[in-house]
Amino acid sequence: MTHGSPALGLAEPPPTFSWFGAWRSALTRPSVATYTDLLLDPRVGLRRAGARLLTAALLTYLLGITVQAALFPGTLAEAIREASQNAPQGFQMAPTVLLVASLACAPFTAAVFLASYLVGFALPHFIASALGSLGSYTELVYAHAAYLAPLTLLASMLGMIPIVHCLTLPPGLYSLGVQLMARKVATRMTRGRVIAVLAVGLVIVGLAVAVAAPGLASPSLGQWLRSSEASS
Repeated sequence: MTHGSPALGLAEPPPTFSWFGAWRSALTRPSVATYTDLLLDPRVGLRRAGARLLTAALLTYLLGITVQAALFPGTLAEAIREASQNAPQGFQMAPTVLLVASLACAPFTAAVFLASYLVGFALPHFIASALGSLGSYTELVYAHAAYLAPLTLLASMLGMIPIVHCLTLPPGLYSLGVQLMARKVATRMTRGRVIAVLAVGLVIVGLAVAVAAPGLASPSLGQWLRSSEASS
């Protein structure tokens, strides 16, 4: 599709999408043309992508509590009681107060999710740039936010219902395919190079975990050895 100035009669203007329109297009028509149009939107930006993800995280958190309170009140009450009992000495609160505090912390929880998302895409962008990506960090984040926000909401809601939580697998597999499409368009790379970026990222993360794991596990291991010696 060619875009330009309609006043000169050269081409049609760049497309614009509402939040719902972008989500619907990204999920129901995942293709190179669709994601190209999404990234041609004049309103593409980190602020808009962040707002979508922040909204999805807030809705996921609040709707999750609502669903549990409506369908599984006993489970929610038990979880609140356990959280209150396991709180550090001096920080125990009544279940009702704990629930209100949890709801009040919803914006903070959503902000942490957003920050982790933005930081998490710094590594893929760096690797993609090293392998020849022509896209920007903003385009990479925006393309993924178009599908990730609604899929995160859907998968989280399904996962909160014990009877059908296994239905989170199809959205997860679908998300993987859409991710490859979004990343391919945002970086202007071939599918093979996109897969290579994912593979390199997994290797780097795996090496980081392997290096950090012994240091993180040593205190627990030492405590376990001391407890074993004391019991024997």
